[in-house]
Amino acid sequence: MHDVPGYRRLVIALAVVVMSAVPAAASALPSMPSSNFPPGTACGCHSDLTTQWQPSMHAQSLTDPIYLTKLAEADEATGGTVTPFCLSCHTPIGVMAGEVTGLDHSGASEVAAEGVTCAFCHHVTGTNDPIGNASQMVSEEDIRVAQLKDPQAPHAAAYSQFHETAEFCGSCHNVNHPSNGVHLEATYTEWKEGPYAAEGIVCQDCHMTPGPGVTKPNPGKAASTGPDREHIYTMTFAGGNVALGDAAKAEERLKAAAELALELPEIVESGDVAIQTTITNVGAGHYLPTGLTEVRQMWLEVTATDEGGKQLLNERRDFGTVMKDEAGDFPAEMWDAAAIHTDDRIPPRESTSNEYSFPMAQGAVTVKAALYYRSCPEELAAKAKVDVPTTTMAEVTKVVYPSAEAMEAATAEEDQSAETPGESGSGLDPIVVLAIAAGVIAVAAVAFAVIKRRSAK
Repeated sequence: MHDVPGYRRLVIALAVVVMSAVPAAASALPSMPSSNFPPGTACGCHSDLTTQWQPSMHAQSLTDPIYLTKLAEADEATGGTVTPFCLSCHTPIGVMAGEVTGLDHSGASEVAAEGVTCAFCHHVTGTNDPIGNASQMVSEEDIRVAQLKDPQAPHAAAYSQFHETAEFCGSCHNVNHPSNGVHLEATYTEWKEGPYAAEGIVCQDCHMTPGPGVTKPNPGKAASTGPDREHIYTMTFAGGNVALGDAAKAEERLKAAAELALELPEIVESGDVAIQTTITNVGAGHYLPTGLTEVRQMWLEVTATDEGGKQLLNERRDFGTVMKDEAGDFPAEMWDAAAIHTDDRIPPRESTSNEYSFPMAQGAVTVKAALYYRSCPEELAAKAKVDVPTTTMAEVTKVVYPSAEAMEAATAEEDQSAETPGESGSGLDPIVVLAIAAGVIAVAAVAFAVIKRRSAK
């Protein structure tokens, strides 16, 4: 790899020229005033749904500190040219109304500041081709559209089959570089080319129903004054953002996304111990990880530790996309990206395996494999002043023994420690047993004294 500062400046300058010359690449959204859209606070009849939306990343799309930190870096690197491109998905109403054009959001109206808000999504009528880069078609008419075939509302409303499609989500969840078209985010494409699309499972089925995976039907009311319905969508849009979204829902989905298997022999007397890990994407209709995988982190850690605490194996494998620039240098920032250098993520319902080995110890060795996820690297989190926790998606621990006798002894010890002390194995705490015994003795003593007094008479 090489780094030529002058060359980098030239690449950035050319990107700026190209993006400036093709404004449609930055946003396909039409121009219209923000007054066409009511803010979420005006959707009182849908208070249950707006309450679900408020902690979501859609509601935080313009204020997310990690996004703002990364956007500031991109803004500085490209002289501000890339910023309108990013804003199109993060504040579509602000862009359409011309209220948000750069890092300064002070001119945003209430509804524009809400990011991806209720009124925007319910004014979308379709998408332009290619799907992505804010390709939504938006109606200027004040008619709220949704998936309900018989809308019953005090305002104008209509059925929209488009709201039941993945293309509705793909309009923002596919992001291509505006000057060269390289995939920066390809969640929609990953779904489209995978088994979930073939089976008719769309984004909403997993991300707008309770719990991980497809949870349908989901009975409820779309509005407090509306009828009971067999199925309604939730407005949680839960993904994998534990730090800023609904942490419980995000963790729930992350833990259901992958299965981790650890294969190894139970007994190895001497020599090397061969182990294999297999990760299977069992719960996501897109790749693991997905989204802006230059920032998202998913990695596998495999360790082997002897009885004295010495590590015999400590390996890490990261899963993600690495971009390269026009000069072939990698990793490249998203605004410098000209092509994908490597991509070792896990497609839906597919698996990836790794093989490792370590020298067997004299005693037992504990082997642990764990799959972890973070929304962004620690350096970016610190810069954004956000505490981004690490989530354990899956974990397996097994033990290798030096002999059959050692394994039998360990098993017997485990069985013994699992049993509650006492001949009967009754499960009572020893203190409770002693207390009962003392009580029985006391009662017996009183009874004996009574009998003795009666006999003396």
